[in-house]
Order: sequence, then C-alpha cells, then structure tokens
Amino acid sequence: MENALERLFELTGQIAKEGVSLVPRVVPADAPFVQYQHYPQGDCVAPGNKSRWFYHAHKPEEREEGEHGHFHMFLPLDMFDNVEPYYQPPARLPNGKKTQGVVHFGALSFGVDGMPISWFTTNYWVTYEYMMPAEAIASRLRDFDMTGAPGDPLVNDWLTAAVQHFHDPVIDIIRKRDVVLKEKKQELGSAVFTDKKVEILSRQPFDL
Repeated sequence: MENALERLFELTGQIAKEGVSLVPRVVPADAPFVQYQHYPQGDCVAPGNKSRWFYHAHKPEEREEGEHGHFHMFLPLDMFDNVEPYYQPPARLPNGKKTQGVVHFGALSFGVDGMPISWFTTNYWVTYEYMMPAEAIASRLRDFDMTGAPGDPLVNDWLTAAVQHFHDPVIDIIRKRDVVLKEKKQELGSAVFTDKKVEILSRQPFDL
C-alpha cells in the first residue's frame, strides 16, 4: 500500500526528528522496566473498533538476537462472527482474570537500538487468544486501526501504518503459522496449542 508506506516514512521521520524511538514512548523512563509486564498496563485499545496492542519483553536468554522486546497486536473477537477458531481460551485465565476477546495476528520485535527487527507469530498459549484461521484474519487485517487510542499518537499511528504496509507479508507468516500448527498437530494432537516447546511459529524480517 503506497499511501501506508508514505505514511510510515513520514512518521518514522518525525520520530527521528524528535529523537525518541517507539519503545521509550511506551516504557516509562521513570520506573524500572519489568520483564513480561504489559506496557501500557491494561494494553492499548482503540476506541473505535477495539484493535489492540501491548509491548513487553522476555528474559534476555529468550529474546531474538539484539532484541529489546516486542509489540503484540490483536483484532477484536467481534470481527469474527460465525468463524470457528482453531482453539479458544477458557472463560478465565490461569491468573483468574477474565479472558479478553482478542485474535492475535502477529508481533513485531524491536532491537536495543530502537529499530524494528522482525514480524513473527506465536502459539495459542503465548497470548491466550481466540486462534483464528489465516484466511479469516486475511479478510479483516486491514481493519486494524489504532487511531485515537490512548498514549502517544505517534506509536499508534506508526503501528497502524506498519500493519497496513506489511499486510501481505503478515498474512504470509500467518499462513506459515497454520502450516506449522497442522504439522505439529499430527504429532501432538490438540496438545500442540498449549505445548510450551511450540512457541514461535513463523518469522519475517522487517524490511522496508
């Protein structure tokens, strides 16, 4: 999408001019950075169609080389009426909190230098999502829109433009995710969705 690419370059230029990359705009500078904690607390949810993201980081030994952390991004379950998920969470999470109606379509990792590294997909147990087929996500991904969401508008607008521009590559890695899941399911059955050894299912470099 040419317009999305232009918008992405425009926003990236503005970020560079201000000298503050996306991650410091999300992670407070006046408090310790806590591994696995969601930034912002309670996630960032768009007021319009309830698109959502959060940023977090794993332990250093569990990160991609050079990675600081990553943005997990979601579409709302309401967009998927009459679509049967591959797998779905219980009414409440293991920590007792009510399950959110979300569909995870991918994550975007960022390096310690503040630059994006790669898109990737994850297994169900990582985000406790309603795991939808790739083709169902493909017909809805263009609806991801963080316009007007809380927090720094540069972050929300940049993520929106990035997903719009990388629409086809993101769909490709979701399709690869489904292929890997199908192969693993032949070996593990439905236990594949909760198997902690099956985590990252596909990856695509962030390459403008």
